[in-house]
Amino acid sequence: MDEIFEIVENIFSSGGFMPRWICGQWSETLGWLYIISNIAIGLAYLSIPIFLYKFVKKRKEKIFNRVFICFMLFIFFCGTTHFVDAIIFWFPLYRLNAVVLSMTALISWITVFVLYRFLPIASQYRSPADLQLIIEEQTRDLAIAYQKLSISENQFKTLVNSNPDIITRIDKNLTYQFINDSIREIQMDAENIIGKDIREVRGKANKKIKELFISQVKSVFKTNKTETFEFEMKTNENQNNYFQLSIIPLENQAGELPEDVLAITKNITPQKLYEQELKRNINHFELLADGIEKKRKILEDFTYIVSHNLRSPVANLAALLNLLKDETDDDMRNMFIEKIDIAFQSLSTTVNDLTNVVRIRQDAEIPKEELFFQDILSNHLINLETQINETATTITYDFNACEKIDYPKVYLESIFLNLLTNAIKYSSPKRAPQIIFKSFIDKDGMISLTCEDNGMGINLEKHGAKLFGLNKTFHEHPDAKGAGLFITKNQIETMGGAIYAESEVDKGSKFIIYFNVNNS
Repeated sequence: MDEIFEIVENIFSSGGFMPRWICGQWSETLGWLYIISNIAIGLAYLSIPIFLYKFVKKRKEKIFNRVFICFMLFIFFCGTTHFVDAIIFWFPLYRLNAVVLSMTALISWITVFVLYRFLPIASQYRSPADLQLIIEEQTRDLAIAYQKLSISENQFKTLVNSNPDIITRIDKNLTYQFINDSIREIQMDAENIIGKDIREVRGKANKKIKELFISQVKSVFKTNKTETFEFEMKTNENQNNYFQLSIIPLENQAGELPEDVLAITKNITPQKLYEQELKRNINHFELLADGIEKKRKILEDFTYIVSHNLRSPVANLAALLNLLKDETDDDMRNMFIEKIDIAFQSLSTTVNDLTNVVRIRQDAEIPKEELFFQDILSNHLINLETQINETATTITYDFNACEKIDYPKVYLESIFLNLLTNAIKYSSPKRAPQIIFKSFIDKDGMISLTCEDNGMGINLEKHGAKLFGLNKTFHEHPDAKGAGLFITKNQIETMGGAIYAESEVDKGSKFIIYFNVNNS
């Protein structure tokens, strides 16, 4: 062991040895041939690891790295031994030469061991000829697969293009990647759209629909959830059509957001038209049902009048006629004739009321004309002058907000007359009657009229539900018949309006009429 340490410590020492030139009978030729050969071999050995290193560095595969490293070290040390052998001719560094030879021997056996481990693996690798056969076979398989894929793709394109729905594929940059032929339905060509940003493409859709479409596409890319909305647009026939647009994320690896989405636009015009037709039919049936209900109410009113108003006068007339027939005294006969006349007048009034109610309910197409509220009221004031003077009634009006209306004259005259006569008839005995008429028109164009008095008033909590009923009276007045407000309400409702009342006992009443200007 001490000798080994001594060799290492004096590895570059030439003590105890002589240069090779003076050891033996070396001629110039032989010596230089030996030296030059060793140097040439050493240079060749050293250049090989350099080329191997460059080769390994360019290769992506790392499976042979250990083998190449062992070879490079083995060749490097072999080359070094030749350089040292040439140097010994001048410098007898036999200790260095011994160390280099021992290192070469060690690297040589390491290389042998690595080759031993590598050879079974290397034997599994195919020869270039085998690889060529494999490549040719795989090329044939790929060609067949590509042909099948092309056929499948063509079939898919045919299927998609024959689909009446407009199908497009859009990437995450909002660029059209595919559009089927159904795009022509809205007068657009796929060739002019594919590859363009959806924000740049101009179509028939208005700005609002386009902005909604873009926002929905962005939402699908963010949420990976399908979005659907409906819109209306003109098509080739320049008619309004209805569409349903569904934006569907294409499947991707689990947990990842989609790279592309499908936008499927379905023409739902037939369904929408059926839906609209169904709604119209429903509305029509509702109107028919409402008409039937109104006619039922007419019959109900008629039945009520017959059972309550006609039965008694007819029975009274029959009884009086029987008495008249058997009576011989002239005074008594005259009295019975007077009673018969009174009963006949009552029966005639009832029949006239019934005729008016039936005519109003069934005649919604009565002609309309331009009428001034002040003219209608003034005519009634002239006709009712005696009653107004006898009751000291004060009547004021304000028609500045709305002076006129298109309405049936007979109805408007009847409405004003009933409101006037009722206000005078049911005036309070505690004060002189005051009646105020006003007209209004709201922002939607709805015309309204109010009639306010300071009369007896009505207890609406008690009688409100029966206020506009036929033959409903709420005061002990000899002329009260309960037909005026009923007829007024029917006239207003027949023309599409409504009437309401506000009242307080012993303070007065206020009637509010809303005329339906859309049907005026």
